[in-house]
Amino acid sequence: MKILQVLPYAENGGTEKAAALLTEGLITLGHKVTILAPKGPALKLFSEAEYLELPLNLIKRYSLIRQAAADFDLVHIHAARELVREYGLPIVFTPHAYYNRLDVWMVKLFARQVDVVCFTNWEASLLKSLGINKTHVIPNGIKEPPILEHTTNAVPRIGYLGRLTKDKGIDFLLKEMAKVHLPYELVIAGEGKLEEDLKQMAKELNVPAHFVGRVEPYSFLATIDIFVLPSKTETFGLALVEAMATGLPCVTSNVCGLPEIVADTGLAVPHSRLSLSITKLLVDENLRKELGTKARARFLVNYSFLEMVKATEKLYREVITKETTNS
Repeated sequence: MKILQVLPYAENGGTEKAAALLTEGLITLGHKVTILAPKGPALKLFSEAEYLELPLNLIKRYSLIRQAAADFDLVHIHAARELVREYGLPIVFTPHAYYNRLDVWMVKLFARQVDVVCFTNWEASLLKSLGINKTHVIPNGIKEPPILEHTTNAVPRIGYLGRLTKDKGIDFLLKEMAKVHLPYELVIAGEGKLEEDLKQMAKELNVPAHFVGRVEPYSFLATIDIFVLPSKTETFGLALVEAMATGLPCVTSNVCGLPEIVADTGLAVPHSRLSLSITKLLVDENLRKELGTKARARFLVNYSFLEMVKATEKLYREVITKETTNS
């Protein structure tokens, strides 16, 4: 198949990483993949694919996709709801994230007639409640992590990995960590516009937090004992699956699809119970080991890179066949 993958941005976020893994897998299976995206640092992730530059002007974007479509069997649009429209060939759309009601409403407005990839059953249920019925649940998959020796810490290290933005709920995490009265270190990895505000907040709350900036994910995960994801909204949580893959016990907020991802292998709780759940793990090393082992097993069964690629390839073939039959 000849596949055009469309991305509205090329930064270093989860959308780009997920699309890059999918692209790599499809190329490995023998498909020709072209990336249509603006210039940006994430383009290095797509080095094996052909590249077309996506203009910033919306009308020019429509025109370029329509012109390019003649050379492909299918277009897969990532995140950009406003680009989902008729281009004369099969369309697959992955929303990737829902930051607010507008995001949800735009999916309802633009994606009612196309096949939509959802990462969780929670997401599929959300879209079906909006009248979007052509949903396909394909969880994000990641590659097997490298084998790294885990650091032995004198004081348990609790780690967060991700963007430092409002939707990630780090302010909630800091307030909850102020209630934990056991020895610990909180290590926050990532970059974002709230970094200085969060540093000041941690100082005011007397939380022993260390901000370490951008890191290599698995090297960072090898240095912590508990992974925490306190998001206010989170469609999937790629860093959560990376932590599960390394066998870390995980604590998450119980929003969106996060409880579905960890299931019984982690602790998915309301924000107001983050401190209690973290304390529970701090005092029980055996529970940490048990949940970490279960998390690793769940990753192997449910979040395999190869299974994600094969499931997407199967969907592509079904969509193309259906379009050909109906035309």
